[in-house]
Order: sequence, then structure tokens, then C-alpha cells
Amino acid sequence: MAAEKHPGNARMLMKAWAITGGWSSNARSIDFWLAVLVWALCYHFWATDAWWDQVLSVIPNLLGFTLGGFAIFLGFGSDTFRELISDADEFKSPYISTSAAFLVFVAMQLIALLFALAAKGLYFPTPIWLKSWEDILHLGRLGSSGVGYFLFVYSIALAFRAAMRIFRLSRWYHAFIMREAAVTSNTIPKRDGDNTP
Repeated sequence: MAAEKHPGNARMLMKAWAITGGWSSNARSIDFWLAVLVWALCYHFWATDAWWDQVLSVIPNLLGFTLGGFAIFLGFGSDTFRELISDADEFKSPYISTSAAFLVFVAMQLIALLFALAAKGLYFPTPIWLKSWEDILHLGRLGSSGVGYFLFVYSIALAFRAAMRIFRLSRWYHAFIMREAAVTSNTIPKRDGDNTP
């Protein structure tokens, strides 16, 4: 029996990106436009200062927190509940959708971190033999600073998407527990004013 070939990391990341909605859906999302707004408001900072120091101080902590949250999510709920929220079609599975949101969140943080490391490493005074190209180099530095800082802000904004999917799953898990309790006791406990599952 031949072993099934495992898709590469890039292919898995692109699959996760597609599951979270792909380019068009992400460009219409609130987290994307929140990132654009914050990025634009911070123009003076990333256009003139060493913006990468902020990225290098924030992202490692955020990345550790994200990976811890991802690990907790993978153990979330009972096996019965995980089966309930899983689907053979990965694009319809809430379990895979939440995992994909976390993967995109982690990947964007790593991309922002690596971009900032490269930007810091490439920042040095213009050598004398490149002085005639200084205006073009300045535009290139400005463009790369804009891209790098946007990646950073967007990677933070993606926390909103991951948090919303976790909240949705926790509501479903709550409904699942209440139904399980109802089967056991034949009554569904409701709080005053709560009409949602």
C-alpha cells in the first residue's frame, strides 16, 4: 500500500487562505479595513522611524499567545462535539474554518516578523557609490516600510477574525451542552431574556 503524498506547507497555507475566504473575501472583511485605517493613521511613524523595532517587540509575544490559543482550541470540547462541527467538505466545516483562521493568523505574524527582521538588517547608510540613486532608494525604502508595517497591523487585526470564530464555536458548544443536559433531564434551562441557543 503506497503512502499518500502529503501536500507541502505552501499548498496547505493557500488552502487555509481559501477556506477563510480567499483574496476577495479578505479584502472586504472588517479586519482588513481596520488594518488599512490604522496603517494610514500611522503613516508618519512607519515612513520616518525604525518601525521594525515595534514589530520585533510585539509579534513574538503575540505569536506565543496565538500558538497557545491554537493548542487550546484543538483540545476544545468533547470528541462528540468535534465530530458534530466537522464536515467531509473542508470548506463547510466550522472546525476546519477555525483552524484555518488560526493558521492564517500565525502565518501573517511570521511573515510580518521575517519582513521586519529583513528590513532591520538592510537598513544602513547609503554607500557613497549609490548616492546618485538615493532618491530611488528612498522611494523603495518608503514602499517596503509601508508593506512591512501593513503586514504587521493586518497580522494584529486578524486576531479579531480568530476570536470571532472561537466565540461562535463556544456558543455552539454551549448549545450542545444544553441539549445534552436536556436529553438527560428532559428540560432545557434558560436564563431570563435569553432567546438564543
